[in-house]
Amino acid sequence: EEAERVNATLTALMDISEAETGTMVLDRGIVDAATVVAEAIELYADEADDKGVVLTSRAAAPGTIAGDRTRLRQVLANLIENAVKFTDPGGRIDVVVTPGPRDVTIAVCDTGRGIAAADLPLVWDRLYRGDASRSTRGLGLGLSLVKAIVEAHGGQVGVTSTPGGGSAFSVVLPAAGSTANA
Repeated sequence: EEAERVNATLTALMDISEAETGTMVLDRGIVDAATVVAEAIELYADEADDKGVVLTSRAAAPGTIAGDRTRLRQVLANLIENAVKFTDPGGRIDVVVTPGPRDVTIAVCDTGRGIAAADLPLVWDRLYRGDASRSTRGLGLGLSLVKAIVEAHGGQVGVTSTPGGGSAFSVVLPAAGSTANA
């Protein structure tokens, strides 16, 4: 078990490093945002259901991204896993896809514990774990990896949160065919 944990840590650190240095190989294709969201939700639907958390998705309109489907699913799976982990029974998680003319925004919004204002700028840092998350399993690398993969795709990440009122993590990626992908 400890060997698996060390291996997961090293793999995540290598992935982050590759993404940040531009050496991460991305298998780019046209990815339907709603489909990759559905695939990521499927990974955590049972866990959310077992915990008594409602997990839903919706798309305002069809939206496509030029990106690596596997890496994008990894990004969304990490955000959804965190939302499930930090949302109490009876809570809700909504994953919303909003396409725009130049980009596609995917937001993972929960009614969970929220994040302290002092912790917000640090959540993307490697190995950072806020006080509220130290008692739960995790390496403190997931959000760093999310940021690195999104930025490797030419996108941006964001977060807003209210302690006790939930969090909203956003991923903004260039839409397929936009000049940002050229």
